[in-house]
Amino acid sequence: MKGYKVFNSDWTCRGYQYEVGKTYEMAESPKCYEMGFHFCKRLVDCFNYYNFDPNNKVAEIEAIGEIDFNDTNSKCCTNKIVILKELTWAEVLDMCNTGKGNSGKRNSGNYNSGDYNCGDSNSGNYNSGHCNSGHHNTG
Repeated sequence: MKGYKVFNSDWTCRGYQYEVGKTYEMAESPKCYEMGFHFCKRLVDCFNYYNFDPNNKVAEIEAIGEIDFNDTNSKCCTNKIVILKELTWAEVLDMCNTGKGNSGKRNSGNYNSGDYNCGDSNSGNYNSGHCNSGHHNTG
């Protein structure tokens, strides 16, 4: 199963040092939140668990071992993972937003900054409509 994983800026996560192109395995069966290499099926879901920080490393992975899912299926866990490739921050932004020229996460429309905006040219968070600044605006 393909997925996505976020790492600290030095490619570490939960005591493991990772490297692109390598395979990591543990003998234990995976259990979400307890044991295993955690990842998300959708890239945007990773940022429910990690800061949306361009200093972090983000990679496309493949889970090739046993897989455990949490109750929402947004977070998964495996006992054997391959780090396929690093994603640039531009790729992360493109994959986490729809429209063009957006920064932040889960924006739709064009040229939004902040998070969860729909419409065009909004700044701040949770705006709908066009040309809003601040938070929770409509219109």
